[in-house]
Amino acid sequence: MLLSDSSSHVLPSSALLPSHEPPLPSAPPTGCESVAGLNIIGQSPQLQHALASIQIQAQYDAPVLVTGETGTGKELAARGLHYAGQRSARPFVAVNCATLTTELFASELFGHKRGAFTDARHDKKGLLMEADQGTLFLDEIDSLSLASQGALLRFLQESEFRPVGSEKTYRCNVRLIASSNCDLLQCVERGSFRRDLYYRLYILAVHMPPLRERRQDIPLLVEHFLRQFSSQYGLGLKRVSPALMSALVESPWQGNVRELENTLHRLCLLTPGECIELEHFALGGKPGKSHVSADETACEPSAHSESALPILPLPSREEGYNFADDKRLAVEQFEKRYVVHMLELADGNITRAAALCGKDRRAFGKLVKKYDVKKIVITTD
Repeated sequence: MLLSDSSSHVLPSSALLPSHEPPLPSAPPTGCESVAGLNIIGQSPQLQHALASIQIQAQYDAPVLVTGETGTGKELAARGLHYAGQRSARPFVAVNCATLTTELFASELFGHKRGAFTDARHDKKGLLMEADQGTLFLDEIDSLSLASQGALLRFLQESEFRPVGSEKTYRCNVRLIASSNCDLLQCVERGSFRRDLYYRLYILAVHMPPLRERRQDIPLLVEHFLRQFSSQYGLGLKRVSPALMSALVESPWQGNVRELENTLHRLCLLTPGECIELEHFALGGKPGKSHVSADETACEPSAHSESALPILPLPSREEGYNFADDKRLAVEQFEKRYVVHMLELADGNITRAAALCGKDRRAFGKLVKKYDVKKIVITTD
C-alpha cells in the first residue's frame, strides 16, 4: 500500500480521483519498500513480486492493465508506474470510469466546444489534453459502455481525437494505464467488454495481491495505520493487544487494505485508552463477521454484551397479526436497542456513536430523544 502522496494536480471533474505528486524523500516506515519515492508497506513475496513488476514496466511506454480486488491499491500501483517512469515530471491524471455515462465520457475524455450541447457554455479541455505527455489512468475500465469503449479504442489506434462539437482533430501523447477488479477476459466472453480493446490494453500487466495472500504484512500495516491516525488526531500512540493482532491477521479482509485501514481508523477514534483489545472489535467490525452466512448469524449467540442486538423474535399474539403494526413495533424495538448499543460502545458520546454507525449526528440525536435514552451518561462534544 502506498503511504505518502501530497495533492498537486487536480482537475475540475467529479469523475476524477485525487491526483498527487510524489512526496519529498523521508525516512521510510519500518517494513517499507520505496518505489519512485513512494513508501509501500509490506515485505511478503507476493507484494515484492508486484513491486518488481512495477519497477520493470515503469521503464516502458506501453499500456498497462492493473488487476486486483477492491482495496488492493491498484491506483497506487498506477502512480508507481508513472513516477518511476520517464514521464514522472509530466501530469498523472486519474478518472473513475464508473462515474462516466456514455454521453459524459466523450466530453470528459476529449473535451468539448462551446455550444456543443445545452450546458456547454465554455470550451473545455478534456482529460487527454490534461494528461498530454504524461499518464492517463482509467480506473474501473470495465464500467465503460461499449460505445465509450469504441471511442477509446479509436484514440488508442490513431493517437488522435476530436472534441465534442469540434471539426478539428487533435493529437495527444499519453501513456495509458487501466485497472479492473474483475476478470476482463470473462467480460469479453460475456460480451460486455470489447475483445479488440482488451488486447490493446493487455500489453503489460501488474497484479496487486489480496491481503489474505500476504498476511505477514498485516502487522506492519497495523503499526503504520495506528501511528498515522494517532498522529492525525493528536492521540497517544495506540497499540493492539496480541489477541487482537492474531484476529486481524486471520481475518478474511474481503475489502483488503482499504477495509483494514478503515477498521483501524474507527478503532483509534472510538477505543478508550492506548491499548485496543479484542473485545473492542465491535467498534470496527469483527473480522469475518460480514462474511458469515445469514443462517450462521441467526443462530450465533451474542458475544460482547447484553445489548449486542440479538435477532428479535417474531410476534406471537392470540388476537392475530397485522403486518404494518408488527413491523412498526419491531423497527422501534430495534432502533431503541441499537441506539443504546451504539452509545454504550461510544461511552455515551453522541458524535462518536453517530460516526460509528454511519448516521448523521442530528438524525442520531433525534433517535436518542425519541426513545428517551437516559440510562447512559450522554455527552455531545
